[in-house]
Amino acid sequence: MLASLFAVTVRYRRLILSLSFVLAVGLAWGRRLSGWLGLILIIATILVGVLGVLALGRSRPAALLVKPEVRAFATEPGASQILIAVMLTLMASQLLVTGHLGEVVGGLFLVLPFLLLVGVGVHVASGWRGVSFELRPDGVCQRDITGSLMVPWEALAPGRPFRPAVGASTLALTYAQPELVRRRGILPLGRRRLRIDNVHPWFLADTIRHYVDHPQHRAAIGEPAEYQRLWHALTSAPTGPGHGHASRTCR
Repeated sequence: MLASLFAVTVRYRRLILSLSFVLAVGLAWGRRLSGWLGLILIIATILVGVLGVLALGRSRPAALLVKPEVRAFATEPGASQILIAVMLTLMASQLLVTGHLGEVVGGLFLVLPFLLLVGVGVHVASGWRGVSFELRPDGVCQRDITGSLMVPWEALAPGRPFRPAVGASTLALTYAQPELVRRRGILPLGRRRLRIDNVHPWFLADTIRHYVDHPQHRAAIGEPAEYQRLWHALTSAPTGPGHGHASRTCR
């Protein structure tokens, strides 16, 4: 049931984010007239927060989206990112619209609303934009609202990257030609790590390493037939020395 709920959250993320804003403003304004609406707002915030935590702890999919229109294999948005954005929106409505900032003491009186608004803006923009990671014929691309990282295949060292810990949220890259890497904006993880909290880390590491070591297949990235070939290659043969086999059901 939760898996279906998270899938719906991802599919209709923009509608959910829009409705959460309308709901947050409506309940925050309405609580001036009725305490029950304030209670509903608090309960909704807690419920969405719990769902966000559950989404963070769920098994990540060992799969990528096939996007032939842009010639890429991409990760789909994570439900946790969207739910956390909704939770922060509801929290912001409680603190900023209802006038309860007077309860915050000291310097936090000004710092808290600023940090909260920044957090809401970053998470809502990230959830709205959706896909942030792409494998393309020319390399690996990571996009965020603060910047982008483009790593040409030629920049990556052969036989890498290694599989990270099964619960890792980032993937370390090893460069043979770091001068080829292009970075724009501000990237919190730097130019040697990818954010991978919405895809299984072993699957992604195996996939990147496969294309690093088999350049003849890069031009077909983004095509459904190539994705099927990739799956066959990863599940029927060792993915590299000491790396084992990829699996559709890896956890």
